[in-house]
Amino acid sequence: MKLGVVGNGMIVSRLLRDVRAVSDIRVQAICVRQGSLNRARELADRFSIREIYTEYPVFLSRTDIDTVYIGIISSLHYAYAREALLAGKNVICEKPFTTEYDEAEELIRLAKSKSLFLWEACKIPYAENFLAVKQNLGRAGAIKLVQCNYSRRSSRYDAYVNGNVLPAFDPAFSGGCLYDINMYNLHFVVALFGRPQWVRYAANVGYNGIDTSGIVTMGYDGFQAVCCGAKDSDSPCFAMVQGEEGCFFLEGPVSSSKRVLFKKDEVREVLSEDLQPGSLTPELQEFARQLKERDLPACYDMLGQTLLIMELLVVARKDAGIMFGTDM
Repeated sequence: MKLGVVGNGMIVSRLLRDVRAVSDIRVQAICVRQGSLNRARELADRFSIREIYTEYPVFLSRTDIDTVYIGIISSLHYAYAREALLAGKNVICEKPFTTEYDEAEELIRLAKSKSLFLWEACKIPYAENFLAVKQNLGRAGAIKLVQCNYSRRSSRYDAYVNGNVLPAFDPAFSGGCLYDINMYNLHFVVALFGRPQWVRYAANVGYNGIDTSGIVTMGYDGFQAVCCGAKDSDSPCFAMVQGEEGCFFLEGPVSSSKRVLFKKDEVREVLSEDLQPGSLTPELQEFARQLKERDLPACYDMLGQTLLIMELLVVARKDAGIMFGTDM
């Protein structure tokens, strides 16, 4: 995979760090806004990237880039991914995949029409601890409750409280807790149990109409799933899948849990421990494998989950009355 990176934020730094462990991926260039050139130069120096661009069309014209990683502000994911696909590039797009369901549907349709790879950069389906739960799920018996909590007070929350609305808390830029943090919980639940029968979102909404924290409830046949997320407060992060015969407990947020336990009666069994919780390497390794082997069916199968998550996110935020720039 010959990768071109778009963006210069924290997630891009993590990608550039973790991709070094994937021998089949080489970072060829980085593209940023004109105002972020100094930051791009720092990243280029640290991670040995030879080319820096500030014009996206010129960046896309490079013939030595076959895949574009999009790690920019959420509201621009759709437009940048669409332009890359039209240029014949495979795309890795950060979460949230898009703002609207129909945007995700169009990108997927476009990728398939051109036999291109299109991936959502979401760690959960490839994480060791998630896979341990999935492979052992039957041991819990009939599922009765699923609980997830991912609460982390944002470094940008104080600015928000003081009236300085940065993109992370701006409806115009598809910000808020649901799309940034709680979507991981939805991914976890949907990856295990598929489409829920119904979705509700009770949100704590700030002065500009954005959700700073909230609870998504999803109904399944025989059990309920509760997904809590917060950017305005902290708490221990965890996930539990409770069944009549036992319970799975993940220590830490579902996107970067440290280990998973299976508890039955008084016995606790460690099913899996992740020595690098939150690493992007496993998903990048899988993306590189799919591209190398031209495994489009595996890619497109995962896009089915991505599309379902986008559907649920839109339903949930509208249930809470949260309006984004795309709704205006």
